[in-house]
Amino acid sequence: MKKAVLTLFLLLSLQSCSQKTMITQNPNITANNLVEEIAKQVSHYNYEPIYQVDFEFGHCYIELYINDILAYKNYGEGGSSSFTINPYLLNFSNQTIKLRMYATEEFGEFLNNSAVKLGIGSYDNQNEFAIEKQQSNLFIYQTPEDENGFFKYAGKEYFEQTVTFTLPEVPYKIEGWKDSQDLRNFDKKLLEQKVLQAYQMIQKSFKERDLDGIAQFSFNKMKDQAIAQYFDEEEVQEGWEELISIAGADNLEFYPLENYELVFYGEGRLVGLKSKKKDGFQGASALLCKFKREGKWVEAKLDYLLHIPKGKTEFEIY
Repeated sequence: MKKAVLTLFLLLSLQSCSQKTMITQNPNITANNLVEEIAKQVSHYNYEPIYQVDFEFGHCYIELYINDILAYKNYGEGGSSSFTINPYLLNFSNQTIKLRMYATEEFGEFLNNSAVKLGIGSYDNQNEFAIEKQQSNLFIYQTPEDENGFFKYAGKEYFEQTVTFTLPEVPYKIEGWKDSQDLRNFDKKLLEQKVLQAYQMIQKSFKERDLDGIAQFSFNKMKDQAIAQYFDEEEVQEGWEELISIAGADNLEFYPLENYELVFYGEGRLVGLKSKKKDGFQGASALLCKFKREGKWVEAKLDYLLHIPKGKTEFEIY
């Protein structure tokens, strides 16, 4: 009987979404104090390492995950780039990087020369060009090859590998999702409804220009990103103004929440809805919108996920 009552309570909770907002996190945060409150929590150090992944790939599509969080994706056929990984580095002795590699639509399978190569290096945030503080090849990875130097999994359609790496120094600590509850054993239908309800609330907050509400559910992730990248108040302000510009944009429109799938990140501690559309937003958050900026239509995605932090029983937006 208790189980039946609990299930009924959850169903009723998930369906009650008629209020203006349902934000219960960070009630003391407002649009006016968000930047100041985040900046106060950023610490600075004699050495502030910025870690980045430099990589190149060819004849494949790729997704790269740091500590099981999607950090980069490219469904073109090849190229090279880099990205900062500081916001994904939690207080682990070992960090992980996961490669998901897909065959291209053109060939339908990996070729002998399909490959991914990457390395992790760093520089000092306070002086990016100080050669003595730059570090390269802290970690190097290359997709497996056979005895002839060809991709070992040529002819296949999919390849995945997770490897661990360590870094010499991560001076900051961010709360993130490290100790949040593992959601993978939760009822998937109820989870999907919960995320859908949260996404609908986020859409409504942006469309109604509820800046206090946006500040409250954006605070946790913005704070962690600022701490991890040693942002000053001006840099925090820039990030906040980007969200304000979306909320205040002319003709803001959200795409319907449809054609998506439920996805887990962070070893099941974060959950969201991922778009299944085969276009420029393939694999992106289902929170997709478009708006006019300087007379031109601009498309954007809003990367919000849900989790249940340690010691809490309610979902929060991250």
